[in-house]
Amino acid sequence: MRAERLLSILMILQRSRGVTAGELANRVGVSVRTIFRDIDALSAMGVPVYTESGRGGGIRLIEGYTSDLTGLSSVEAEALALIASPAAVGVKELDTPTRTALDKLAAAVPSVHQLRAQHARGRLLFDTKPWFRALDSSPYLDQLRAAIWENRRIEIFYRRSTGEEKEYRVEPYALVVKVDTWYLIGRVKREMRVFRVSRLLGFKLTEETFERDPQFDLQRYWRTWCENFEKNPPSNFLVELEITARARKRLLETFGHWFRARLEPLGERYKGRKRVTLDFDREDLAMCILFDLAADATIVSPQSLRHKLRKRAERLLASMP
Repeated sequence: MRAERLLSILMILQRSRGVTAGELANRVGVSVRTIFRDIDALSAMGVPVYTESGRGGGIRLIEGYTSDLTGLSSVEAEALALIASPAAVGVKELDTPTRTALDKLAAAVPSVHQLRAQHARGRLLFDTKPWFRALDSSPYLDQLRAAIWENRRIEIFYRRSTGEEKEYRVEPYALVVKVDTWYLIGRVKREMRVFRVSRLLGFKLTEETFERDPQFDLQRYWRTWCENFEKNPPSNFLVELEITARARKRLLETFGHWFRARLEPLGERYKGRKRVTLDFDREDLAMCILFDLAADATIVSPQSLRHKLRKRAERLLASMP
């Protein structure tokens, strides 16, 4: 409440050339004694406020002073503090410049909000990194950003989700990082496409430039693309399983963001095993996850995956003394 009152006093002083303590007390609903304590608090925070006695005097700010971001509310100050938190950045390539920029922005918050921002940082944290997965990065990110900034065409050699490798001539428009995965948005033969950056096998920056479509709206395009992707997700590595209730629980606890839509309909408690098909994205991920489930998951298909897991188990047993 005091932070809100100090901000109100500061706003009143910025809009007037001088206000008496009695006027301030009436406008913010406190006693004159409280007003003088608040003025001392503002001064201690670095606000150049002073009191002038006599006729025509009052409480005023040094001429020419205005606080930065004066329209910022207390809730907005808290939100800014959370955006500037380390976990909210979370992108390796942009980590340092993002942190320094947000630190400078946070420093511009009015002094009356600094304690409020600190209060929020100590009580709420956004960690967007999923469990057991590293940031899906690429050695081509810096070159991609340069091409996008300079509107220069690129040629990429790309591995599609089906495993097919293909060359594309792309007019790069934007980079998007979703949780831990980078995506390139670009125009190919007048059609906008989305490429997963980690699947780039080769990259060439050309000397040709292009004209961006002035009607292109990145936020709107990405939102629409995500909605369509979720309605019709690609099948990358489907595995048909028979799993126990214990395996279902472990998969939900660790990989719920991947498998929740498939696993929740099975129910929480059941006897025996239930059949379900899960998309593991890649064979190596399926190997790691299913090997850990051991006897609680039986692979129905593909048989090649069963064979590889059996071989891995045999090698593990053979290595034991």
